[in-house]
Amino acid sequence: MLVQLLIAALLIVVTVAIEALFMSAGLRVFRRLEARDSEHLRDYATLVTVVWIVYLLVPVILDVALWAMFFTIFGVLSSFEEAAYFSAVTFTTVGYGDIVLGKEWRQVAVFEAVNGWIIFGWTTALMMAVIQRLYFRAGADDEQR
Repeated sequence: MLVQLLIAALLIVVTVAIEALFMSAGLRVFRRLEARDSEHLRDYATLVTVVWIVYLLVPVILDVALWAMFFTIFGVLSSFEEAAYFSAVTFTTVGYGDIVLGKEWRQVAVFEAVNGWIIFGWTTALMMAVIQRLYFRAGADDEQR
């Protein structure tokens, strides 16, 4: 049991690192674009928002795939397809319950759910940070003129 929990903790560390890398890179690009031509960026605020949200889904997909690979490699689930489905349902905390893990792996699934909860909270905060810069700051800039 201790080995499974250590592996789960390691997976959380890796997924947080993936999220941090994507966040840093994405915000760096956004800041550069904003510094070059913030007015033009705001003219296309809806498109920028859509691109940002899709971009932030990429690390979530990678995280789910990483958990699925873990479940497949360790023989917890019989196929990658089944593991990917289970992982997506668990990571998003939907938890349909149509696929369940054996007793020795149940705690690991709880860690994945907590991991998803953390990542989705973080992702939501990142989405809102950019949305605020695009929409709400634009209104404040207009009032100052």
